[in-house]
Amino acid sequence: MEEPRFKPEQFIRRSGTAQVDAEVRRWLRSLTVAQRINFIVDLYSHNYRYAVALVRSSKLPSDDVTRLLQQWLLSSSHNASRGLIEGFVPMIGESRFWTIAAKSKVTPTMAEFLNFHGQEKLNLYRAALTEKA
Repeated sequence: MEEPRFKPEQFIRRSGTAQVDAEVRRWLRSLTVAQRINFIVDLYSHNYRYAVALVRSSKLPSDDVTRLLQQWLLSSSHNASRGLIEGFVPMIGESRFWTIAAKSKVTPTMAEFLNFHGQEKLNLYRAALTEKA
């Protein structure tokens, strides 16, 4: 089996602006969807901001993007809340992001930080979902 060209551990302190980052994005798009997702998921625990940036540039199907967001809302530290908002809202839209977040069972601390960074949008979308039910 061929060794992958890049490994998530190489990008612990990357910002996404160097020449090698363009090469990583190109390489990532050459992989299968499953391989792209696995790389990004593995990278997330090392550098969540870079992983979110790669989600945006890796041309994943929207269902996979949604699943990644749901997974990270459930499993991430509250410290990632702002990065998730800043990374996913431009990609999937504000309404869709907050609807997904409102339907997700996040920790109370994550909910608090999502509300703080999202200007109470999580509470607004949760209330709207409750009214519809």
